[in-house]
Amino acid sequence: MTRSTIFDRLNHELEAFGKKAQAALDEGKLQIELLRVRRRRDNAARDLGLLVHQRERGGTVEQRRVDALMVRLDELKAEISRLEQQVESRRKTPAAAAPSSEPPTATVGAEGSDRPAQG
Repeated sequence: MTRSTIFDRLNHELEAFGKKAQAALDEGKLQIELLRVRRRRDNAARDLGLLVHQRERGGTVEQRRVDALMVRLDELKAEISRLEQQVESRRKTPAAAAPSSEPPTATVGAEGSDRPAQG
C-alpha cells in the first residue's frame, strides 16, 4: 500500500466516523428537547389536576385557567408527537445519511506486489 492510499483510507474512515458522531449528537439534542417538552406537559397536567381538585373540593377556579391548560396540553402533545417522529426518522435513516464504512478498494499500481520484499 502506498502512503496516499493509507491516507485516503484514513480520511474516509474519519469522515464516516464524523458523520456518525454528528448524527448521534443530533439525535441526542432531539432527545433532550423531547424530555423538556414532556416535563412541560407533566407540569401543565399537574397544574390542571390541582385546579380540578380545588374545584371538586368546593374552591373557586377560573374556567379560563382550566381552558388555557387544556389548550396548552394539546399543544404540548402535538409537539411531543412531532419530536418523536423526528427521532424515529433519524433512527431509521442513519445509513442513508452516512456513506458506507467500507474503504475504497485499493488497486495495485506501478509498485507491483509481486516484487520480492527488500529489506
